[in-house]
Amino acid sequence: MEDSEIAKRDHQRNKSEIVILVKEMFSQGKWGDEKYKEKLQELVVKDEELVRDVIAKIKLEKGLG
Repeated sequence: MEDSEIAKRDHQRNKSEIVILVKEMFSQGKWGDEKYKEKLQELVVKDEELVRDVIAKIKLEKGLG
């Protein structure tokens, strides 16, 4: 598996974690709860980093980096 494929998979997993957390927040009536907000923010920051990683690896593989 190429580095870009691994990075894409990691990004997809993180997006799934975000969706699961948001569903949990709503189902438990915890929208706005500080603990959940902090975890959601961590996942969003991680997702931004993963997106940058995916882009960099694709560029590197295509010789654009």
